[in-house]
Amino acid sequence: MVCLVGGWWPYKDIDTIDAALTRLKEPLHLIVTGHPLDEQVLQRWRDLPGLRLHAVPGPVTDSVLRLVFAAADATLVSRRPGVAKESGLVMDAARLGVPLIVSDHDPALTARLHGQPSVLPFPAGDPDALADVLHSVVCQPP
Repeated sequence: MVCLVGGWWPYKDIDTIDAALTRLKEPLHLIVTGHPLDEQVLQRWRDLPGLRLHAVPGPVTDSVLRLVFAAADATLVSRRPGVAKESGLVMDAARLGVPLIVSDHDPALTARLHGQPSVLPFPAGDPDALADVLHSVVCQPP
């Protein structure tokens, strides 16, 4: 179970996530919550044979957000290459002890997270690499 939290803003790389999900090798459960969400993308994901989508439209309360994080084996943060926006999601995952799948979009953040056992990095904008990380989470949850 992987969670994707927060609204789909222009700095998030939903295109890479979208492409990676079409490359899944094993079935995956994905919880998506936040606002705004793109209903056309969600429908496309619902139609993928290897993906079980659980959508919790938001905004959601902190207690619901904690339940989403608690249900997940990892949380996914994917940003467009070069985006150096601080992510509250990274902080939430660290605070709550949820393993993190994160793109290397921000060199400073990547340096801070380097070598952490609960961090699974992938190259920003690389759907094949993200699919490989998702495969590893399915086969051996962090």
